[in-house]
Amino acid sequence: MSWPWSELGLSGPAGLPEIRSAYAQRLKTTHPEEDPEGFQRLHAAYQEASRQARQKARSAGPSSSRPAPRPEVPPEREKTEEWDYDALLENREASKPEAPPEEAEEPENWDYGALLEEEDGGPKPEAAPEPKAPEWDFERLFAEGEEEAQAARRRKLEELREKNRARRVRQEAEQRKRAADEEESWTAVMAAAHALELLYSSGAPLSQWKRFLDSPVFQNVRANLDFVFALEDFLEQRPDLSPEVRRAIFLAYEAYHASKYPVYRRLYKLLGVKRKDKRRQAKAKSAWRARWRSFPPWRKGVIVVCSLILAAFFIVGWAVNLKTAYRDFTGRREARRLTELLPQWLEEDFGEPFVHAASSDIYAPAADPDLYFHASPQGERSDRWSGYETNYPQILVRKALEDFAAERSLDLDLASYSHGVGDAPGAYLVNLPLLGAEEDIAALGALLEDLSRQEWYQVFPSGGGEDPPAREPVPYTVYLCHKGLAFYEAPSAQGFGTEEALSRYAQAGPALCRYILEQSGLADGHMGEGTYRLLDGEALELEEGTFFQVGGVDKDSGEVHVRYLLASGGGMLFCVPEERMAQVRSVIDLYRGTPRTVQLDKLGLIMVTDQVSS
Repeated sequence: MSWPWSELGLSGPAGLPEIRSAYAQRLKTTHPEEDPEGFQRLHAAYQEASRQARQKARSAGPSSSRPAPRPEVPPEREKTEEWDYDALLENREASKPEAPPEEAEEPENWDYGALLEEEDGGPKPEAAPEPKAPEWDFERLFAEGEEEAQAARRRKLEELREKNRARRVRQEAEQRKRAADEEESWTAVMAAAHALELLYSSGAPLSQWKRFLDSPVFQNVRANLDFVFALEDFLEQRPDLSPEVRRAIFLAYEAYHASKYPVYRRLYKLLGVKRKDKRRQAKAKSAWRARWRSFPPWRKGVIVVCSLILAAFFIVGWAVNLKTAYRDFTGRREARRLTELLPQWLEEDFGEPFVHAASSDIYAPAADPDLYFHASPQGERSDRWSGYETNYPQILVRKALEDFAAERSLDLDLASYSHGVGDAPGAYLVNLPLLGAEEDIAALGALLEDLSRQEWYQVFPSGGGEDPPAREPVPYTVYLCHKGLAFYEAPSAQGFGTEEALSRYAQAGPALCRYILEQSGLADGHMGEGTYRLLDGEALELEEGTFFQVGGVDKDSGEVHVRYLLASGGGMLFCVPEERMAQVRSVIDLYRGTPRTVQLDKLGLIMVTDQVSS
């Protein structure tokens, strides 16, 4: 029995119904999710067997137009949803159209019309014949279009001709009007110039000249350039013209502020008007002077008094501002002087050269230009006072602790720190693991002890003054922590006690366990609030690691009820009844309780395995 029939469980070639039935039976034991490889082989065998069966059916005779009957689904398959894959596959195979035989080399000529008729259930009615498109006489159409274009161009030319004709008529009328105006203007200019000659030749008095200057004959041509040039020639040829007449002509023009225009400059020069006359005339025309003359005496007095008061206030304010400006100037000059002196004072006090940074109070050692610190003048420099305030010692402490933490891969947190340029923190939090940090603590104590012996470690307190107090250690505090919870605190004024720090570190694990129990309320739930005490026990050593032990002891009887074991990493807590502690041989024995989680500040998520409540 050959493939694919053997894969389907058939004895030999069979028809499509037998193949589908065998495939459905095999799918009951070959599930695609449980045996994907077996399902792929079964499906491939099913496809190959179906192809051979269809090929054999086509070679035997024409296939029926009706699709093969769909095999019935067994009742037991319809009751469960387990065989939805079978129904989907059978429907898909039954609905597939039969492929054309492979041995046919040339494609058949299909009668698509007949096929469409069979699909629609009968022959379609013949479509009505389409109307025949009319034949167009394109030569005639082009000729008509050209005639229309020529007619449009003629119309446009006529419109332009009419428009230009109207424009020409308008321009000619404007030219005639301009010529008439010029003729009339020239006539008026000649009349005014003739009047000037008559007045001069007849020796007319000043009143006649003023009457002429006020008349329309003069007023109409006053601003005409031809008349201005004629008047200039008249004055130039009549140097003996009286000053009174010249002044009258000046006033006639100055009434219209002619002195502002350069075109009258030569006329004013020929009139011989003095500068004081111009100023006097300007004052006479001033509006505020005329207004001032119209005020009664009492109002003038009030205005004068108020003006004097305002002037006094202005003078006082100006004097105060001048004094303040002078004080600021001298202060800035003194600050510049002290800024230049500060690097010298710093070098004298700390024994190394310093440079001034970009900011006014930021400095840095010349050997380390990126180590910025603050320094500013304060008081007078003396034997007991440096003359300035600086946080350079705090910066040196920060650098030493940062280098120490980087060398030993410790987590150093700088608390109470603005992180600005040249700032130093007031506290240092050294986060340590619960086990194995004894050498780091001893090395930290040695470092702080060495820093305390440096000359720069003693600094002046801030404030200065006339009699500043003695120097004191650099102000800062070192905290030893685990996950932000401090178990040892060392202010710089008291010093770092290495022995005490190691002793506190040895108790840090049980102390953290007690902290978790108190904050989470686990012990209250196990033994009742106020009925117990938590006592530290010795660490439990297992093959998998070390566990810190705390016992829950009854207050009255002193009997231990619960043992709490905290993993050395600080993130897992095990609650074990006292009677089960004898059975604990490995970490597996600790995981036999109910798992739960506890969320605490700073510590985060704590995994708890509780055998007491289970």
